[in-house]
Amino acid sequence: MKPLFVGFLLFLSSFAFSQEENARPEILSIYHGLDPLPPRATRLCGLPPAANQDGMPVIFSVQIDGTTISPEAFAVELSTGERVTPLCATLRPALEPLEQRTILLIGEFSPGDSLPAGVEIVSELNDSDANSLLGLSSNQVTSLESGPSLVLAELFAPDTPGLAGKCPEQSSQAIQLVWQGGVTGPQGADLLEPQRLAVSIELSNGIYVHPDTLVDDDPDNHVIACISASSEPISVIVEAGFFHDPGDDANPATEIDVVSRISEGK
Repeated sequence: MKPLFVGFLLFLSSFAFSQEENARPEILSIYHGLDPLPPRATRLCGLPPAANQDGMPVIFSVQIDGTTISPEAFAVELSTGERVTPLCATLRPALEPLEQRTILLIGEFSPGDSLPAGVEIVSELNDSDANSLLGLSSNQVTSLESGPSLVLAELFAPDTPGLAGKCPEQSSQAIQLVWQGGVTGPQGADLLEPQRLAVSIELSNGIYVHPDTLVDDDPDNHVIACISASSEPISVIVEAGFFHDPGDDANPATEIDVVSRISEGK
Protein backbone atom coordinates (compact mmCIF):
# COMPACT_ATOMS: atom_id res chain seq x y z
CA MET A 1 0.00 0.00 0.00
CA LYS A 2 1.38 3.42 -0.97
CA PRO A 3 2.61 5.63 1.89
CA LEU A 4 0.43 8.57 0.81
CA PHE A 5 -2.69 6.39 0.81
CA VAL A 6 -1.81 4.96 4.23
CA GLY A 7 -1.38 8.49 5.54
CA PHE A 8 -4.75 9.48 4.09
CA LEU A 9 -6.44 6.53 5.84
CA LEU A 10 -4.81 7.47 9.13
CA PHE A 11 -6.03 11.04 8.69
CA LEU A 12 -9.59 9.86 8.07
CA SER A 13 -9.45 7.60 11.12
CA SER A 14 -8.09 10.41 13.29
CA PHE A 15 -10.69 12.84 11.94
CA ALA A 16 -13.55 10.42 12.65
CA PHE A 17 -12.29 9.84 16.20
CA SER A 18 -11.98 13.58 16.75
CA GLN A 19 -15.48 14.17 15.45
CA GLU A 20 -16.86 11.52 17.82
CA GLU A 21 -14.95 12.89 20.81
CA ASN A 22 -16.10 16.44 20.06
CA ALA A 23 -19.69 15.54 19.22
CA ARG A 24 -22.05 18.16 20.56
CA PRO A 25 -24.22 16.90 23.41
CA GLU A 26 -27.87 16.61 22.45
CA ILE A 27 -31.33 15.90 23.75
CA LEU A 28 -32.10 12.32 22.75
CA SER A 29 -35.71 12.11 23.88
CA ILE A 30 -38.59 14.15 25.31
CA TYR A 31 -41.39 11.92 26.54
CA HIS A 32 -44.78 13.29 27.56
CA GLY A 33 -45.26 10.35 29.87
CA LEU A 34 -48.11 11.04 32.27
CA ASP A 35 -50.94 13.56 32.68
CA PRO A 36 -51.80 14.06 35.43
CA LEU A 37 -49.07 12.82 37.72
CA PRO A 38 -50.01 11.63 41.19
CA PRO A 39 -49.81 14.78 43.36
CA ARG A 40 -47.15 13.18 45.58
CA ALA A 41 -44.72 12.98 42.59
CA THR A 42 -43.51 16.51 43.38
CA ARG A 43 -41.89 15.11 46.51
CA LEU A 44 -39.10 13.94 44.17
CA CYS A 45 -38.07 17.61 44.19
CA GLY A 46 -38.71 18.12 47.89
CA LEU A 47 -41.95 19.97 47.18
CA PRO A 48 -45.39 19.46 48.75
CA PRO A 49 -47.96 17.50 46.72
CA ALA A 50 -49.32 19.41 43.72
CA ALA A 51 -52.26 18.54 41.49
CA ASN A 52 -52.69 18.90 37.71
CA GLN A 53 -49.04 18.36 36.87
CA ASP A 54 -47.59 16.52 33.87
CA GLY A 55 -44.50 14.30 33.96
CA MET A 56 -41.98 14.61 31.11
CA PRO A 57 -38.60 12.79 31.19
CA VAL A 58 -35.90 14.45 29.07
CA ILE A 59 -32.93 12.24 28.15
CA PHE A 60 -29.52 13.61 27.19
CA SER A 61 -26.64 12.04 25.29
CA VAL A 62 -24.38 12.87 28.26
CA GLN A 63 -24.57 12.44 32.00
CA ILE A 64 -25.66 15.54 33.90
CA ASP A 65 -24.08 17.40 36.83
CA GLY A 66 -26.97 17.23 39.27
CA THR A 67 -25.80 20.28 41.19
CA THR A 68 -26.56 22.48 38.16
CA ILE A 69 -30.16 21.33 37.68
CA SER A 70 -32.95 23.82 38.34
CA PRO A 71 -36.44 24.28 36.88
CA GLU A 72 -35.34 27.68 35.56
CA ALA A 73 -32.82 25.97 33.27
CA PHE A 74 -35.70 24.66 31.14
CA ALA A 75 -38.27 26.34 28.93
CA VAL A 76 -41.06 24.05 27.76
CA GLU A 77 -42.76 25.32 24.60
CA LEU A 78 -46.46 24.51 24.28
CA SER A 79 -48.41 23.96 21.08
CA THR A 80 -49.93 27.42 21.62
CA GLY A 81 -46.48 29.02 21.40
CA GLU A 82 -46.42 29.80 25.13
CA ARG A 83 -43.23 28.92 27.01
CA VAL A 84 -43.52 27.70 30.60
CA THR A 85 -41.01 26.97 33.34
CA PRO A 86 -41.35 23.58 35.04
CA LEU A 87 -42.33 23.40 38.68
CA CYS A 88 -39.73 20.70 39.27
CA ALA A 89 -36.62 19.32 37.54
CA THR A 90 -34.74 16.35 38.98
CA LEU A 91 -32.55 13.37 38.14
CA ARG A 92 -34.68 11.29 40.50
CA PRO A 93 -35.27 8.41 40.37
CA ALA A 94 -32.48 7.64 37.82
CA LEU A 95 -29.63 8.46 40.21
CA GLU A 96 -27.34 5.41 39.95
CA PRO A 97 -23.73 5.98 38.79
CA LEU A 98 -24.31 4.74 35.23
CA GLU A 99 -27.62 6.60 34.84
CA GLN A 100 -27.88 10.35 35.59
CA ARG A 101 -28.81 11.43 32.06
CA THR A 102 -32.61 11.52 32.47
CA ILE A 103 -34.10 14.70 33.94
CA LEU A 104 -37.74 14.45 34.98
CA LEU A 105 -39.63 17.68 34.37
CA ILE A 106 -42.88 18.22 36.29
CA GLY A 107 -45.22 21.07 35.44
CA GLU A 108 -48.41 22.17 33.73
CA PHE A 109 -47.44 21.26 30.18
CA SER A 110 -50.91 20.61 28.73
CA PRO A 111 -53.34 23.24 30.05
CA GLY A 112 -56.63 23.26 28.18
CA ASP A 113 -56.15 21.79 24.72
CA SER A 114 -52.44 22.59 24.49
CA LEU A 115 -49.62 20.03 24.40
CA PRO A 116 -45.87 20.19 25.04
CA ALA A 117 -44.07 20.87 21.75
CA GLY A 118 -40.42 21.30 22.69
CA VAL A 119 -37.77 21.92 25.34
CA GLU A 120 -34.87 24.39 25.40
CA ILE A 121 -32.06 24.84 27.92
CA VAL A 122 -32.17 28.56 28.73
CA SER A 123 -29.80 28.92 31.70
CA GLU A 124 -26.99 27.09 33.47
CA LEU A 125 -27.01 23.32 33.07
CA ASN A 126 -23.77 21.36 32.81
CA ASP A 127 -22.87 17.82 31.94
CA SER A 128 -20.73 15.70 34.26
CA ASP A 129 -17.56 17.03 32.54
CA ALA A 130 -18.57 20.65 33.28
CA ASN A 131 -19.53 21.40 29.67
CA SER A 132 -22.39 23.88 29.34
CA LEU A 133 -25.61 22.61 27.76
CA LEU A 134 -27.04 26.12 27.38
CA GLY A 135 -28.92 26.46 24.10
CA LEU A 136 -29.67 22.78 23.56
CA SER A 137 -33.19 22.29 22.27
CA SER A 138 -35.49 19.78 20.66
CA ASN A 139 -39.03 19.85 19.33
CA GLN A 140 -39.30 16.06 19.01
CA VAL A 141 -41.81 15.26 21.76
CA THR A 142 -43.28 11.76 22.02
CA SER A 143 -47.00 12.18 22.57
CA LEU A 144 -48.91 11.16 25.69
CA GLU A 145 -50.75 8.28 24.05
CA SER A 146 -47.58 6.68 22.65
CA GLY A 147 -45.76 3.96 24.54
CA PRO A 148 -42.05 4.06 25.45
CA SER A 149 -39.27 3.23 23.00
CA LEU A 150 -35.60 2.48 23.57
CA VAL A 151 -33.26 5.47 23.58
CA LEU A 152 -29.91 3.83 24.40
CA ALA A 153 -28.42 0.37 24.82
CA GLU A 154 -25.03 0.49 26.59
CA LEU A 155 -22.74 -2.50 27.01
CA PHE A 156 -20.85 -2.89 30.30
CA ALA A 157 -18.90 -5.59 32.06
CA PRO A 158 -21.11 -7.06 34.80
CA ASP A 159 -18.59 -6.07 37.48
CA THR A 160 -18.57 -2.40 36.45
CA PRO A 161 -19.10 -0.15 39.50
CA GLY A 162 -22.78 0.59 39.65
CA LEU A 163 -23.69 -2.81 38.19
CA ALA A 164 -21.68 -5.20 40.34
CA GLY A 165 -23.87 -7.87 41.90
CA LYS A 166 -26.94 -7.16 39.78
CA CYS A 167 -26.45 -9.88 37.16
CA PRO A 168 -26.12 -13.62 37.90
CA GLU A 169 -22.59 -14.96 38.36
CA GLN A 170 -22.61 -16.69 34.97
CA SER A 171 -23.29 -13.42 33.13
CA SER A 172 -20.42 -12.24 30.97
CA GLN A 173 -22.00 -9.03 29.69
CA ALA A 174 -24.59 -6.51 30.86
CA ILE A 175 -26.59 -4.21 28.59
CA GLN A 176 -28.17 -1.16 30.19
CA LEU A 177 -31.40 -0.42 28.32
CA VAL A 178 -32.51 3.20 28.58
CA TRP A 179 -36.20 3.71 27.83
CA GLN A 180 -37.95 7.03 27.16
CA GLY A 181 -39.76 6.70 30.48
CA GLY A 182 -40.08 4.31 33.38
CA VAL A 183 -41.18 0.81 32.39
CA THR A 184 -42.89 -2.11 34.11
CA GLY A 185 -45.06 -4.98 33.06
CA PRO A 186 -48.77 -4.28 32.43
CA GLN A 187 -50.54 -2.31 35.17
CA GLY A 188 -47.31 -1.78 37.09
CA ALA A 189 -46.38 -5.46 37.36
CA ASP A 190 -42.78 -6.61 37.71
CA LEU A 191 -40.80 -7.43 34.58
CA LEU A 192 -41.13 -11.20 34.26
CA GLU A 193 -40.72 -13.96 31.69
CA PRO A 194 -42.94 -12.38 28.99
CA GLN A 195 -40.80 -9.23 29.01
CA ARG A 196 -37.54 -11.23 28.97
CA LEU A 197 -38.67 -13.24 25.95
CA ALA A 198 -39.82 -10.07 24.17
CA VAL A 199 -36.19 -8.85 24.12
CA SER A 200 -33.84 -10.26 21.46
CA ILE A 201 -30.16 -9.39 21.28
CA GLU A 202 -28.25 -9.67 18.02
CA LEU A 203 -24.67 -10.88 18.53
CA SER A 204 -21.65 -10.26 16.32
CA ASN A 205 -21.62 -13.95 15.30
CA GLY A 206 -25.09 -13.57 13.74
CA ILE A 207 -26.96 -15.38 16.53
CA TYR A 208 -29.92 -13.86 18.38
CA VAL A 209 -30.36 -14.55 22.10
CA HIS A 210 -32.78 -13.54 24.83
CA PRO A 211 -31.35 -12.07 28.05
CA ASP A 212 -30.69 -14.61 30.77
CA THR A 213 -32.50 -12.21 33.07
CA LEU A 214 -33.79 -8.64 33.24
CA VAL A 215 -32.78 -6.66 36.29
CA ASP A 216 -35.25 -3.96 37.26
CA ASP A 217 -34.97 -3.14 40.94
CA ASP A 218 -36.07 0.50 40.98
CA PRO A 219 -38.83 2.58 39.39
CA ASP A 220 -36.91 4.39 36.65
CA ASN A 221 -36.32 4.09 32.90
CA HIS A 222 -33.30 1.77 33.09
CA VAL A 223 -33.39 -2.02 32.75
CA ILE A 224 -30.32 -4.26 32.77
CA ALA A 225 -30.26 -7.20 30.35
CA CYS A 226 -27.77 -9.81 31.58
CA ILE A 227 -26.35 -12.30 29.08
CA SER A 228 -23.88 -15.18 29.32
CA ALA A 229 -22.98 -15.19 25.61
CA SER A 230 -19.38 -14.21 24.85
CA SER A 231 -19.91 -12.66 21.39
CA GLU A 232 -20.35 -8.91 21.38
CA PRO A 233 -23.94 -7.61 21.29
CA ILE A 234 -24.72 -5.56 18.18
CA SER A 235 -28.35 -4.53 18.60
CA VAL A 236 -31.41 -4.96 20.80
CA ILE A 237 -34.89 -5.64 19.39
CA VAL A 238 -38.02 -5.52 21.55
CA GLU A 239 -41.44 -6.77 20.44
CA ALA A 240 -44.42 -4.43 20.80
CA GLY A 241 -46.78 -4.60 23.75
CA PHE A 242 -44.70 -5.86 26.68
CA PHE A 243 -43.16 -2.84 28.44
CA HIS A 244 -45.60 -0.32 29.92
CA ASP A 245 -45.07 3.25 31.08
CA PRO A 246 -46.66 4.69 34.27
CA GLY A 247 -49.80 5.51 32.27
CA ASP A 248 -49.97 1.83 31.23
CA ASP A 249 -49.22 2.63 27.57
CA ALA A 250 -47.39 -0.31 26.00
CA ASN A 251 -44.23 -0.02 23.93
CA PRO A 252 -44.22 -0.08 20.13
CA ALA A 253 -41.75 -2.41 18.43
CA THR A 254 -38.39 -0.80 19.08
CA GLU A 255 -34.80 -1.53 18.03
CA ILE A 256 -31.49 0.15 18.77
CA ASP A 257 -27.77 -0.47 18.25
CA VAL A 258 -25.61 -1.32 21.23
CA VAL A 259 -22.89 1.14 22.26
CA SER A 260 -19.94 -0.41 24.10
CA ARG A 261 -18.82 1.38 27.26
CA ILE A 262 -16.35 -1.30 28.30
CA SER A 263 -13.23 0.41 26.91
CA GLU A 264 -14.27 3.69 28.53
CA GLY A 265 -14.45 2.15 32.01
CA LYS A 266 -17.71 3.95 32.63
